Amino acid sequence: MGIDVQQLAFAYHKGRTVLSGIDLGFEVGQLVSLLGPNGSGKSTLLRLIGGFMPPTSGSIRIDGSPTNALSAHNRAMRLAYVPQQPSLAFSYDLAAYVAFGRHAMGRRDSDLFAQEALDRLDLAHLADRPVGELSAGQRQRAAIARALCQLMGDRPDGCSRVLLADEPLSALDPRHALLVSDLLTQLSTEGVLVIAVLHDLALASRLSDRVVLLSSEGRVLANDAPEAALLEDNLRSAYDVEFDRVSRDSELVALLPRSPR
Repeated sequence: MGIDVQQLAFAYHKGRTVLSGIDLGFEVGQLVSLLGPNGSGKSTLLRLIGGFMPPTSGSIRIDGSPTNALSAHNRAMRLAYVPQQPSLAFSYDLAAYVAFGRHAMGRRDSDLFAQEALDRLDLAHLADRPVGELSAGQRQRAAIARALCQLMGDRPDGCSRVLLADEPLSALDPRHALLVSDLLTQLSTEGVLVIAVLHDLALASRLSDRVVLLSSEGRVLANDAPEAALLEDNLRSAYDVEFDRVSRDSELVALLPRSPR
């Protein structure tokens, strides 16, 4: 079970390739970080995996089926997506918004799971608040809670659960960034495949089972465990800047870009 990406290429316009030659395999129970410079195709890759648009060439399969050929029900059973900038410009209260995560599956157990998702994202006290009145960080946690609600409950045998999260920590204060980081780790231990776009290299090193590092040309520079992927040579190739490795008791604390002297 999991996701298989073979010879993937994508171009928004003819002659402007965003991703090319992507071969990746993702297994359930992993936490995978997608890293790379701005414009390297991280968000595009996440959306392609989610089946929101077809690749220009190549294939993406989840549990053996092309993701963009799945019915809405079968896709919702497998894939939950948290966009980079959730759009919540309507008048539903937060509890109803989170419960929508299960509606595509035709489930009637949404209220119970929505409450649990709100609790895990420290949002229960805002359950009756219109989502349009939430702060940016609260909206981001609301989108994660909705995706979490969607992933809860039993699945048929052979049905993977996948969370696709595009910069899920970008608007969060330190306390809630830690809460969401812990949640992503917990989900992977619960058998969910978590694929997250991140920019914090040290955080990706601590959280991830695997790191996929993309180049500015939309190709895979590294696809390995963090200690093997986040090498200075790889990072220099990806970001065109020198990095210093800062360690404490042999544990990686930070990878810091070095200003040219």
